[in-house]
Amino acid sequence: MSESSEEAAPPERPKRGRPKKPPEPPFYPELPQPTGEQVRELRLRMGWTLSYTAGILGLTDAQAVSDIERMSERKGSPRMLNLRSWTLMLLAAGEHPTFVLVERQSSTETPD
Repeated sequence: MSESSEEAAPPERPKRGRPKKPPEPPFYPELPQPTGEQVRELRLRMGWTLSYTAGILGLTDAQAVSDIERMSERKGSPRMLNLRSWTLMLLAAGEHPTFVLVERQSSTETPD
């Protein structure tokens, strides 16, 4: 009886569109979400003001950085620094766990 019920089932239709590729693992480690205190400590170690940090990270003003550091809540959720900005801060401070910034060689110099 099970054979006849399997035969009666219609075959699966092929899916439309391109086949989905499995996501590639990132080539860099996933960084944990920083706390406001971590952002503040790093900013102070770098000697950056709130206004300078806002400019570097593309934020609207110094108040935005202050809100992130205090993790103040606006509209019910705390303001947090996105991971791209946190990565930039870690790179600038030389504290990224994997990568370091190096000075680019001028185009007239040949690499060794």
